[in-house]
Amino acid sequence: MNKKPIFSIFLIIILISSGCVGGNENSKILGIEYKDPPPAPDFTLTNQFGDLVTFSDYEGKVIVVAFIYTTCPDVCLIISANLDYIHNNLKEYSEDVVILSITIDPARDTVPHISEWTKRMGYEWDHLTHETSSVIEDVWNTWNVVVDNDHIANSLAPESNLLRFAVLNPDNSSFKSDSKCWNLQDSSCYLDLDDFANYSFNQNIDGFYNMSEGSIGEWKSNDNWSWELHNWDILNDSWVKVQNDMFDTKSIPKGTHLAWVASNANISNLSPGIDCNGNGWIMGAGTSAHCMCDEGYERPNDNWSSCVSKNDLNNENISEIVDPHAETLGEYEIGHSTSTYIIDKNMNKRVSYSGINWDVENFLMDVITLSNE
Repeated sequence: MNKKPIFSIFLIIILISSGCVGGNENSKILGIEYKDPPPAPDFTLTNQFGDLVTFSDYEGKVIVVAFIYTTCPDVCLIISANLDYIHNNLKEYSEDVVILSITIDPARDTVPHISEWTKRMGYEWDHLTHETSSVIEDVWNTWNVVVDNDHIANSLAPESNLLRFAVLNPDNSSFKSDSKCWNLQDSSCYLDLDDFANYSFNQNIDGFYNMSEGSIGEWKSNDNWSWELHNWDILNDSWVKVQNDMFDTKSIPKGTHLAWVASNANISNLSPGIDCNGNGWIMGAGTSAHCMCDEGYERPNDNWSSCVSKNDLNNENISEIVDPHAETLGEYEIGHSTSTYIIDKNMNKRVSYSGINWDVENFLMDVITLSNE
């Protein structure tokens, strides 16, 4: 089995230097200290108990912020083991120090998962996640932690209220675009069909769209075939042909999924309007595409494209086959990098330890040094 590309977290490209910049004259920092320490960005995430945790509530304390995985072979668990050592050896400084671990794998680090994981590992500090993609991506961005796009695509569930725009070409090739709802007046998301289609193409699809000329990408309708508009029927889980002008002067409401389909194409080749029967979301693409089912639902037998209630399944008939999720997220090679920060009592980024093989005793001493300031 070929290794997947390393999912790397590339650290700060801010001018940093070692020494005692930003501290008192008697401070000696052993890690990498920021020159002109910047303010640490605020955030509110959810911990393993389902409670909201706001970073700025800990002003006046020294805060350790780590970006971690909970699921991968060996190396990505080293940071958590180091944090556990620090947590258990703070002694009289325990009231002055807060440790926060933030996931960079929210697809698997759901609240139930990290609750079970932290309990099993015996970790008592807050482990933070969020169910909304944009929220946790914003934390990565504001903390200058750059997560590569492939990892984001494989580790973030789509936002709620996404609208799908799909195209099925005459050669039966197809593509889809999931775009957010803009929450316009009267519960609308887009002004009309052209507004919805143009936004989908401009933001998410690398192609040309001009329906006034009958053109989508390299395909232009002719005497042999034409573009036909389809609307996703939620009740029947199927695409239904509608009049091409149905949404010309009509706003696009929430829950509307549309597709342009070539009249000579096989509609079965078009992606569904709602993934996984509306009970989950699609991870991966092509042959590795599979459903990530919502709580209480499960993929039946070897059908990776649907989610049904666990109560409707006969567990004895569920096949034990390779889970594509493990294929897309399960392999992390030695050498992927992340960052662990120490924030001073003034809520400034003071020290950064990069990678996984940092000296835990030096880190502990830096925490104590900042606690004494």
